[in-house]
Amino acid sequence: MAHGKPRLRYSMTCVMLLAVAGCGAQQAGDGPAAADGSITTGLVEHLQASGFRVSPGYARLYTQQDCKNSTYPLVKNCYANNPAAPYVMPIVKTWPNEYVDPAVVNAFGRLRPGYSGTYRLEPRDAVVVYGKMPPPARYMGLQTFEFSQNGRWKSSDRLKWERTAGQPVPLQYLFDTIPPDGGKSGRTQSVSALGDVVNDVVMKRQSGYSFEKNRYFVITPSATTDRAVRRALQAQGVAADDIFTERIPDRDAHGPIGPLGMGRNAVDFLTTFRYAVPEPGREQAAEKWRKNPPLTVMRVRAPASVGPVQRYGAMAFEKRTADSEAHLAGDLSTLVGAVCERVRTAAHLNTGDCAQQARSASTLMPDLVRDFGFTGPYCRRINMNCLGDEQDAAYFLSRPLPLDSGQVYAVVDTLATETGNATYAALSVNDPSLMAGVANILDDGLKGSASSYAKTVRQAQKFFVHYFTRDCSVLRGVPGGPENCTRITTGLLPSRANTSAEGDPALHGAFMASLRDYVKPGTERGPDSTKLLTPRILTFTQPAK
Repeated sequence: MAHGKPRLRYSMTCVMLLAVAGCGAQQAGDGPAAADGSITTGLVEHLQASGFRVSPGYARLYTQQDCKNSTYPLVKNCYANNPAAPYVMPIVKTWPNEYVDPAVVNAFGRLRPGYSGTYRLEPRDAVVVYGKMPPPARYMGLQTFEFSQNGRWKSSDRLKWERTAGQPVPLQYLFDTIPPDGGKSGRTQSVSALGDVVNDVVMKRQSGYSFEKNRYFVITPSATTDRAVRRALQAQGVAADDIFTERIPDRDAHGPIGPLGMGRNAVDFLTTFRYAVPEPGREQAAEKWRKNPPLTVMRVRAPASVGPVQRYGAMAFEKRTADSEAHLAGDLSTLVGAVCERVRTAAHLNTGDCAQQARSASTLMPDLVRDFGFTGPYCRRINMNCLGDEQDAAYFLSRPLPLDSGQVYAVVDTLATETGNATYAALSVNDPSLMAGVANILDDGLKGSASSYAKTVRQAQKFFVHYFTRDCSVLRGVPGGPENCTRITTGLLPSRANTSAEGDPALHGAFMASLRDYVKPGTERGPDSTKLLTPRILTFTQPAK
């Protein structure tokens, strides 16, 4: 009893601070730590009375600027972040005996002392995140990744990827370590999926329409801990259907995932909440939610008294489906030929991409999952960085392409929102020198961009044409050219002559295009890309002087 009273006084203080500011002074942009003070107070009291250890955390917006200022300087990789929306990250307080690699402290922005964006898990641990979901939008979802693991890659695996034709991701981003020391550390970056995303469709099917509603997430490797946390939440009046569990599996198709624990050699984890494309008229409310996400974050550790640890079994991805676009292949070929001819004759640009052979091979933008097997189990097996793989989108990516000699690029493809295969689509500009997404054109901005080809393309409304270049004025004679062109300024992507810009100097003056088709309507996942037509990226150059 003599030891219990001081602990109770400390616990009650932490309860109050959790309900107000997460047991730490709030910083601008960190957001409130609690969504519902009354639930938080009762929940922490219930958990602690049951023997749980409870540690406070907070939610923080992770932005493109954090990538440039913090992530790339420390770990030399921005993981091909989606520029359609910034990410909200749960930030946790480090357990006293938890190893935190100095290389990743503040890797996801400057955090409060003693807090981290990545975390380790004992078998009885859980991270609990809950609060009011954002305003209505076309997407929201929470996902946990394995961030890094102890190990080394085989030279044969690295050599295979080095020799893989058409592989769009620069090798340095696939085989990298913590810290980025050329492989000496014995710890590889993984950023690999551990299962499917808990997205808005999943939430709706279990608990009804979830935007602007309170929802609760438990991230844990133990079904025993999950049940105990759920009981504590339900004791505060939370409906069982409003609670979602992200199960950390004990193995995947290639073997065990782990080890768990607080030690240096244990795997660590990263959780993100992504929220994209708010409904028209809700943009201001969406921005307010992002800047100060009304989410509570806490870590908990269950006592042995709740029962033996029951690990979850093997991970599995839900099967993806799509409406076949094969019947549109002829129209796509016709459209590509028409774009080639129009740009050559109206803008007087040269191209070698209009021969039939080139259109069927070198101009293709591959899908990372379909064509190269970018999935968590494979990446973990060979110690490769999966760059945050997930099953909520078909993800096409071009190789790095030069910009500084007047090149013009045309991306041509079906618009998946018009073929019934996506809730939203996003065509992005990526900076290969940082492996970062920097600009985005949504399906609303792509819709109708192929309409001027309707006389030659039977279903032109189901396609898009969009251009990328340093100077869109070169397309002024091309019908539909300038208005469907993204100007890539040196402020957006540095020129190859800019040696002071952040990022790999060898990749300055280049860009990568990506196309993401998100969530097939009527399903919980992205479309099956084997049934989609592959986007083409055509290169046009200035005539020789």
